[in-house]
Amino acid sequence: PMIIAMPNNQMVHRGNPEFRTLGTDLLERDLREHIIPLVDRLYSTVKGPKGRAMAGLSMGGGHTQMVGFRSLDLFGSFGILSAGNRETETQSAKFLNDPEVNKKVNYLLVAQGTFESKGMGPTGQGTAALKAALEKHGVKHEYYEGGGGAHD
Repeated sequence: PMIIAMPNNQMVHRGNPEFRTLGTDLLERDLREHIIPLVDRLYSTVKGPKGRAMAGLSMGGGHTQMVGFRSLDLFGSFGILSAGNRETETQSAKFLNDPEVNKKVNYLLVAQGTFESKGMGPTGQGTAALKAALEKHGVKHEYYEGGGGAHD
């Protein structure tokens, strides 16, 4: 059994030129100060990173990378679906260069649709950059490409 909490990650309007940075910081704060404490208080949970996962599609996958990778004290497993940052080497440098990362992460899935990877638009490029950085730094992960879909 598991508990799934699905917060709204659209905290800053996309029209704001800094929506990604501002939204990421707000989401992390909301998770730390409100969502996780609420879930832990109301339900029988396995507290700590070994009992929590973070996953998302598209922007949710981006938030999983940006918030999750810098919150290894909260989460131990990750699913980054149809997402990735073309600047992974710099944006996730602390995570990638952590000598203990493979001990801290239980499971990491990076996945995208068949046509998304073939078209190599912005999302496919981000996923490719994430995958390449994980491989370069020896971070254990599973990569899946398939399903015949694109960004869905």
